[in-house]
Amino acid sequence: MRLKIAIDNPVLLRKPLSLLISLRKICVFRFTESQLIIISSALNEPQVWTKLDSSLFQIYEVESTRNNVIPFEINIEPLYQVLKNYEKSTVTSNLSIRLQRRSPTDTQSTEPRNKAAASLALFYTEQMSLVSTVSHSFNIPVRLLRVDSDQRIQEPTIDEMKIAMKLPNRLSPLFRRIERYKMSDSLTIVGNKLGKLKFVIDEGERKVEIQWKGRLEVSLGDEEDPHEMDSLRSEDLGLIKPISLRVKLRYWNIGCRLIELCDAMSLIIHDTGCILHCYIDQEQKCDITYYIRGHYEENEGERQET
Repeated sequence: MRLKIAIDNPVLLRKPLSLLISLRKICVFRFTESQLIIISSALNEPQVWTKLDSSLFQIYEVESTRNNVIPFEINIEPLYQVLKNYEKSTVTSNLSIRLQRRSPTDTQSTEPRNKAAASLALFYTEQMSLVSTVSHSFNIPVRLLRVDSDQRIQEPTIDEMKIAMKLPNRLSPLFRRIERYKMSDSLTIVGNKLGKLKFVIDEGERKVEIQWKGRLEVSLGDEEDPHEMDSLRSEDLGLIKPISLRVKLRYWNIGCRLIELCDAMSLIIHDTGCILHCYIDQEQKCDITYYIRGHYEENEGERQET
């Protein structure tokens, strides 16, 4: 087993970690021949899948007997801190990362026997003055995953997409308004095929509706006719069946921080939840997908304001 990578601009690695830390600190890193996949998941909670293409690294070497796949669990908090320090420093080298196996004598007696102990070693050199440099090295403990454990971690799939909307970065103030409401546990997302989007927060004694005034770019489900809207008469445009999904407010607020990392993100509503997705680089070599479970609600047509 061999893992050796190097990167001189870790921004695309650091940015996803900043989002993941607010959700949970333990993640799975799955190195394959073509990409690094970072997986954050827990039972009955949102899943986040981040994928970084191998071409983003100056050195990317992955070798193992498992079809050149190396998966391990890691606490991303110390890794995130190293990446931040590297970006702030006047460095004279790229950031080198290697996987090191640890012998049984190096591990604590409480280490589970069915999980191999290892560490992620990170190195870089910082320029301190015109004539001096300092070499930094860090070791972050990891737990290598067995084949069966890794194979059980599967990316969620959707059976029936209801609607997809492109959410531009200018919606950020609207999302920040939603974060102010702390009394409610849930949030209802309501959209339609005209690109109308609103959020309903029920705090018991009062119900708050926050609506985006403009129309968003929309993609319809597979069963929908994309030319249907062209055939509607102008007097029918106000009668559009809304699509509603109820999700946990806390999980939505965490996922919406994706929009701070990109120019626009996609919202996909399906029959069992919703997906927030964005690319955080112009070349679309690094993307984040945030899966939230929810309760889909069928609604009758409602009159939309024009």
